[in-house]
Amino acid sequence: MKKKIKDYTLEELKEEMCEIGEKTFRANQIWEWLYKKNVFSFDDMTNISPDLREKLDKQYEIGAYKTIKKLESKDGTKKFLFDILDGNAIETVLMEYKFGKSICVSSQVGCKMGCKFCASTGINFIRNLTAR
Repeated sequence: MKKKIKDYTLEELKEEMCEIGEKTFRANQIWEWLYKKNVFSFDDMTNISPDLREKLDKQYEIGAYKTIKKLESKDGTKKFLFDILDGNAIETVLMEYKFGKSICVSSQVGCKMGCKFCASTGINFIRNLTAR
C-alpha cells in the first residue's frame, strides 16, 4: 500500500527522503510542488529527476480528492461531491445570495447538522477529515 505523501510535515518528509536514500533538499522541492504549485502528479515535478519521480510514484500517493459530480442550480448554487480516496465521499456547497456568497465545506465524513441543501446530512458520522 502506498504512503500518503501529504500526511508528512516538512520535517517528517525530510526524514523520509533520507530513509529512501535521497537528500533532504528534495523534501523542500516536493513540498513546493504540492503546496505552492498544487500539482496532482509526481510527473509534473519537473525539477526532480525522472528516477526520483518514478520512485515517488511507486511508494507514495498525492491523494488529491477527485470530483465525482458537480451540480449547478438555476439560483447559482453549486454542489461538488468529492471522492476522498478511502471509499467515502464528502460534499461541498457554494451558495450565492444578493449580499454575497456562502460556502459549506465538509470537515467530516457524515454530518449531524441537518442542512437541507447537503447530501452529507443523511450519512452517519464516520470520521473527521485530516488537514493534509
